[in-house]
Formats: sequence, C-alpha cells, structure tokens
Amino acid sequence: MATKIDKNSAVGITNSTSESNAYKYLFSSGRIGNRKTSNRFVSQAMEGNDGGPGGSVSDRTLARYERLAEGRWGVVIVEALSVVEESVARPHGLILNRKNVDGYKRLVEAFKKRAPNSLLLFQLTHSGRHSGTFSRRVRLYPGGDAGEGAELLTTGEVERIRDRFVEAALLSEEAGADGIDFKLCHGYFGAEMLRPANVRDDRWGGSFENRTRFIREVMEAIRAGLRGGAAEFLLGSRLSFYEAIRGGCGTAGPDEIIEDLTEMLQVVSLLKELGMVYVNVSAGIPSLTAEITRPTQVSRLFAYHHFRYARLAKRQEPELAVIGSAYTSLGKAVLGWAEENLRKGYVDFIGFGRQSFADPLFPKKLQEGSTLVHWCTTCSGCSKLMAAGKNDGCVLYDPYYRDLFKELNAAGRKSNDGSHPNVSADVGKR
Repeated sequence: MATKIDKNSAVGITNSTSESNAYKYLFSSGRIGNRKTSNRFVSQAMEGNDGGPGGSVSDRTLARYERLAEGRWGVVIVEALSVVEESVARPHGLILNRKNVDGYKRLVEAFKKRAPNSLLLFQLTHSGRHSGTFSRRVRLYPGGDAGEGAELLTTGEVERIRDRFVEAALLSEEAGADGIDFKLCHGYFGAEMLRPANVRDDRWGGSFENRTRFIREVMEAIRAGLRGGAAEFLLGSRLSFYEAIRGGCGTAGPDEIIEDLTEMLQVVSLLKELGMVYVNVSAGIPSLTAEITRPTQVSRLFAYHHFRYARLAKRQEPELAVIGSAYTSLGKAVLGWAEENLRKGYVDFIGFGRQSFADPLFPKKLQEGSTLVHWCTTCSGCSKLMAAGKNDGCVLYDPYYRDLFKELNAAGRKSNDGSHPNVSADVGKR
C-alpha cells in the first residue's frame, strides 16, 4: 500500500486513495526566482558514471533523464558536469564543453518533451583534489585530504578554471537548461576554495575575501554573458555547511574542527548578493564523512542536522529558495518530515538523491496513489558501483545495475583478500 502521512506521529500509515491531497505542501506549486515549479520535489544531482567518449551524453544518460522527466519532479538537477577534461572524478563522468554541447541540447529537448513544466538545472563542477587517479589530480592548498601525487594549482591555472566555469554556464544556457547549480559542496574544488584551510598566499586564498573571490568573479562574468539575462536563467548553488574535517567549510579557522557556521551564513548572503536565487543545502564530504552527507538507516537521525542547516539558510536570506537534503535516509517516514518542514517555512523544496535512483517515478506514483513506490533502503550499492568505476544506479530495483553489482561481488570474492577491487577508498558517495 502507498504511504500516507499520519499527522499525529509524522510516520507512515497505509492508504490506497490519491496521495496528492494528503501531501498538501509537497504537491503545491513553488517558486525559484521568477520561475514557477509544479511541486516541491527536487531530484538531486546523482552521478550515473555512464557518459560517452569525452564525457558526452550517452544513450544511457539520456534514458535516465527521460525517466526522471516521466516522474513529474518539480526540479531535476543534471549531475556534476565537469567544466574541464583533465581532472574528473569518474572514468565515465559527464563533461560540458563546446564539443559536447549538442548532446546536452538533445538531453534538454528529450526531457522537456516529457516534462515541459519541470525545471532542468545543470550542476557545474571541478573535481579538484577528489579527481580520480586516472586523471590529473590537483589541489588548491597543501595538506588536508589530498592524496599523494595531487599537484598544487598555480594562480594562472585557477584563473583558467574560473574561465571554464563561465564558459560552461553560458553553454548551459545555449543548451536550453533552465539554470545552473554551482557546486560548492562535498569536498570538490568549489568547497575547497571556501575552506579556512585554504591558506594560499595569492589572491585565491587566506582571507574570506580572497576565498570567495572565485565565486564572485565567476558569477559576475556569467551574469554579464547570459544572452537571455539572469532573470530567466536561474543561478544557484549546492553548499556544504559543515564538512566535518579540520579547517573545512563550517569551521572558524584552518586548525579548527568544531562546527562554526558564521562564515557559511556569510556565504549564503553572498550568494544572494551575487544574484543567485536558490541555495541547495548539504553537508559533509561523501568519501570522508559520508554519514554526515548522506545518512544511512543506522545514522538517519543525522538528517536533523540538515534540517537545521536549511532552516538557518532560510532565516539568513528569506528571499532565497532553499532546497533541503538528506531526506532519503528517513525512509517512508520522510513524507511527514517533508510536509512539516515545508509547512513551517524551514525549507522551500525537498531534495531526494538516492530515492531518485531507487524510483525515478517517485512524485508521480505518490500523486497517483500508487502502491508500488520503490523506497531506497540506503544499502549503498549504488555507491559501491560508482567507486568501482561502473555505471551507477539502484542495485535493488533495476536489473541492469543489479547484474553489475553481482559481477562486482563475484570479482571481489575471487580476489585474494575477498575485498572489492578499488571500492573501499570511495564507498559512500551518496
């Protein structure tokens, strides 16, 4: 039976009637900037690691987003599109550049044909010190969580990366996307730039002004270059409020570990000042502090921290649309928590990552009262596939990924120590 909200306990009970009336706030229209959304469901950026040659859009990539379009999400965020070719996190990750732009045009066209009322955003990223060993691994500052062999970026190289972000944003507009999500989270380049641990001695590090210079220059150049203007093309960012590493985002200094959100709330205000219209609130670094980023069943109450971060962001800048994260970990009880947070104004949109893998048709099924919702169990099978360099998706409900996972397990059993080759270092990317 489909899950319905129990207004007394905020946990699931069963009911076979239409669910859209039960979920008054989830199915209400929303607004990001001057654009209207059909509901408050957001499909978060989830890397499928299934791009074609050179990071192009493959048939499998296209099919994944067509399926999400059929799911009636209010907003869909296209996964972590690298703005450079030489430093990427996944062997089959997507890259947005001039030679690949036609593929993204096809993706937008196919998506909008099926979901004309859904917003489609492109998430732009540079993998930085979390680039794969098969590519050029770079870092902004010495030390920290960078592995051996990561090269220190020069001042000029940072400037070139800045220009590539601007180019990718303008290509996103050309491709027909409704906007971009600037990735300032999960330990990648954008988050690394913001950290107090970024003690570079040039214009890109040290003071808060220097550490936010990159995002300021990128956003100013994007706004100046947009053909249709920033009013129609939505600008926003996914932001890790607290990374839980020494000197990370959400601490007060390069040698601090205790949470202090003073600077991150300043960043939220800066995003508003720069013309961004939403902030997608997250936390942690999946490969290092995974339970903080995406809690599992054992650590699901860590989702309360995400609730708090989203509420703080909304209080800091009420005009920004705030997208909350970590809801998948709450299982069937999630709908009660989502309704409550929306009703109280703590958040404007509810983001689902792993749940969108488990069931791309999630909002549609809820709206129609379907009893066949596929609930994510936070088994981390998708994470293990991605860490092993395989195509990445739900191993529980999708037979294609289930077979890949079986092959991965079989290979692990054949290894001398019984472990999964190349899996352990990166398990927990969700």
